[in-house]
Amino acid sequence: MATKAKATNATKNAEEAIAAGTEAMKDGFQKASVGYDQVAAASQENLDAVVESLTVSQKGFEAMGTEAQTFTKQAIEDSVTATKAAFGAKSVQELIELNTMYTRSAFDAYVSAATKMTEMFTSVAQEASAPLNARMTATVEAAQTATSN
Repeated sequence: MATKAKATNATKNAEEAIAAGTEAMKDGFQKASVGYDQVAAASQENLDAVVESLTVSQKGFEAMGTEAQTFTKQAIEDSVTATKAAFGAKSVQELIELNTMYTRSAFDAYVSAATKMTEMFTSVAQEASAPLNARMTATVEAAQTATSN
């Protein structure tokens, strides 16, 4: 009789352990499922941020390329004009003055173009990094929330 009671008790304990294990497994699966959905959503948001950043970068670099091309074209035209003027100089003094004026204007144009390109690059870098910075902030906040729970 004592053996039958022990067997019944062992069966009861086993059934309770199986039920607790099943419940723990269901709970773990539900949490993992929610976690997977969160990771998938975060991954999609990260991908969207990278695509947006690359799009902004591409447009910015295209604009910078156009600006460089415009500057180069104008510099060549100015050089040709200065060369023609130099060939038409009536004296060495006039040639020196023409060369000085051309050199000064070419230098000023270069500094202006370099300043504009620097401003464009800075703007593109800031705009392109904004979506990535936003995702980094969101990831840090999510991690802080997860660790505080």
